Amino acid sequence: MAIRKKQEENGQDKKILWCLGLIVGVSLLLWLLFAPGRGYFHFRKLQNEITTLTQENSQLEAKNIELNEDIKRLRSDDAYLEEVARKKHGLLKKNETVYEFDPPKKKK
Repeated sequence: MAIRKKQEENGQDKKILWCLGLIVGVSLLLWLLFAPGRGYFHFRKLQNEITTLTQENSQLEAKNIELNEDIKRLRSDDAYLEEVARKKHGLLKKNETVYEFDPPKKKK
């Protein structure tokens, strides 16, 4: 009878130990997933942000190259400079007059 009680106590101790181990394991897993500033979901958010910033950086670099080429062309090509001055800024040569006409109205 005494042996049987010890076996039952050992079985209950093992169950308690397993439950505690399971609780600690689940708590550790939850901590790894949701830890503020360190968890897996925060890590994924930062990776997505890095991807977005990398794409934006690539676009800005391409735009920068385009603008540098435009600057070089404005400094070296007088015809292009004149074209830009006329189109973007509405500048005129001496003794030049601009006539603006309203577009023709559509007939019904």
